[in-house]
Amino acid sequence: MTHSTPESLVERIASFTPRESTPLNPLVTGSLAELGTWVTARVDTPVTVARIDTDAMDANGFRAGSDSANAAIDSGATIIFLTASSNTCSHLARAIIGLLTRKDAFSVYFQEHGVTDQQAMESLQVIRQHISTLIPQRGEPMQVAASSPACEYTVGLLLTASARMTPVITGTTEHLAAALIAQRLSMKATSWWRHGSTSPDPAVACAIDRLGIPAGLPLDLADNSGVGAIISSELLVQFIAL
Repeated sequence: MTHSTPESLVERIASFTPRESTPLNPLVTGSLAELGTWVTARVDTPVTVARIDTDAMDANGFRAGSDSANAAIDSGATIIFLTASSNTCSHLARAIIGLLTRKDAFSVYFQEHGVTDQQAMESLQVIRQHISTLIPQRGEPMQVAASSPACEYTVGLLLTASARMTPVITGTTEHLAAALIAQRLSMKATSWWRHGSTSPDPAVACAIDRLGIPAGLPLDLADNSGVGAIISSELLVQFIAL
């Protein structure tokens, strides 16, 4: 089992080398073919999927996230899909994205349906305050992660999966905030991640651009429960079965 400290995990993350894969079924084209190509370059088929709800963990923190990844992989998972039961994105997660992509609060805020302009302005103020508070920790990724136990949990999961050469498909804006922190610890780790789907949420676009990972299936989902990751996992299973 991989040691669950940031330093030991970072030391174990190797540069990504694509696997030799068999040609794709010609019936599969477009974005699904791209997803299949990405996965088969990283794992042997058949794939074994594990879904982890990052909101459903009894314990939070880096070690808990590392333990969750290890448990899934030790049980046979060859790819991990992240979901969330809350379907919300915290102001703190948006602030982390703004901080690490060097964007202001407005650039990472998404005004959802039913949110009034007054409520939006109040949210923007909270995000600005979080960014201001976190600026002194910008160069210390684990201090940034410690501001949010749930985010720290996902950082541990992402780094552990990368160290064990297991791809992860993120599902929410919160997951992307954690991925930006994990990237600060290891640039090589990002080769093992991609997002579930495209989104109208500007924070998603900012994070994906900085991470340099695939944006996922072109579903344009304004969602923070990981529906894009769920759809990706179901389609991937069908794709591999062809």
